[in-house]
Amino acid sequence: MKRRIVRILVCLWVFISFLGCGTAIKDKNIPKDSLPIAQENETTSKENHLTESPASKEPDYVDITISSVGDILIHSGIYKSAYDEKNKSYNFNEQFKYVKPLLEKADITIANLETTLSGQEAGYSGYPTFNSPDSIVDALKECGVDILTASNNHRLDKGEKGYYRTIDTVRNKGLDIIGVKRSEEEKSYVIKDIKGVKVGLINIGYESKLKDGTRTLNGIPIPKKLNNLIDSVDYSDMTEAYKKAEKLVMETKSQGAELLIVFMHWGNEYERKPNDGQKKMARKLCELGVDVIFGGHPHVLQPAEYISEGNNETFVFYSQGNFISSQRIETINNVYSEQGIIGNATLRRYKNGKREIIEASYIPTWVNLKNSPKLIYEVIPAEEALKDKGVFKNINSKDIERISYCKDSVDKLMNSMDTKAVFKSTK
Repeated sequence: MKRRIVRILVCLWVFISFLGCGTAIKDKNIPKDSLPIAQENETTSKENHLTESPASKEPDYVDITISSVGDILIHSGIYKSAYDEKNKSYNFNEQFKYVKPLLEKADITIANLETTLSGQEAGYSGYPTFNSPDSIVDALKECGVDILTASNNHRLDKGEKGYYRTIDTVRNKGLDIIGVKRSEEEKSYVIKDIKGVKVGLINIGYESKLKDGTRTLNGIPIPKKLNNLIDSVDYSDMTEAYKKAEKLVMETKSQGAELLIVFMHWGNEYERKPNDGQKKMARKLCELGVDVIFGGHPHVLQPAEYISEGNNETFVFYSQGNFISSQRIETINNVYSEQGIIGNATLRRYKNGKREIIEASYIPTWVNLKNSPKLIYEVIPAEEALKDKGVFKNINSKDIERISYCKDSVDKLMNSMDTKAVFKSTK
């Protein structure tokens, strides 16, 4: 009996050892399809267990970053510097090459087109009546700009023909243009679907009236057929100005806009503080639920601030200064006219409809001018130039002093309002 028990135990040991060898073989690199189905499922289950991350909840919000630059003032020196004698054409790409990486980062980037595109036959010109080569739009698109604002005091510099041709040229080159429209059936604003969120973008300029009530831009009477095609308000009548702004904002909301960005052409030229009209309109827009306001027209920088009305909060860049122009200390004796910013705002939109501004920032910019060996204009990001001037081939030690002054004065001004700005570093 004992011998029989021993034989049974030995047989069991051999059988168990055989199974052990089978498991060890399976652990070697044998293709899954050579394994029994039960083993394959087991292996698959183990692999899934190892590779699957713990159940993660999908975020209940979307973050969207908007960038904006200041005034695009194409003075005669600007377009002459872009002329390519060999190809007999104008190329502005070199003027924006250093800021291109900064503008491409945002979900939407906007610039203020303070010139007309009336065609070469109308004669290219700078101040006081602007007309620029169409290729300025190509360069802005190339460096990351998506939308151009057009309700400004230079919109009628070349009359009705220039008005319509500017709209057509921008659209034909693939950019949106806001603040103006071709007909009453069109919309003067745009609503962009960004990451599943509808972002409404509006542009409102300013106008003035003659004694007989005629509306004007820069003293040029607005033709009757264009009366309802340009989004502008008269700050001498704030009640009417509020009504027009409210109508535009509410219409944009009615079309589904979940976030609202407004670009204002306002303020007094060369004044580094917002005037009462700007502040009052900003409050009204905040009351209406506008999330961010970007301002232009003064040609110098003005500060920024958070404002609140009721449950609404708005971040306001009162003026972003000149992005590119020939205005500088040598030409108009104003060092601040060669300074500007790229303004950035990141908005968070929750699935429940709540929205908030989670970050606001700015990047100081400076316009460089060189006359030798050829005329050169270029937009320089100040902080980058101070960190590594070797990257910027057209700046010298004197330029570095001006760039340093630019950064210091911009930093000081941007946070100079009584209410908070709370910028986050762009470094």
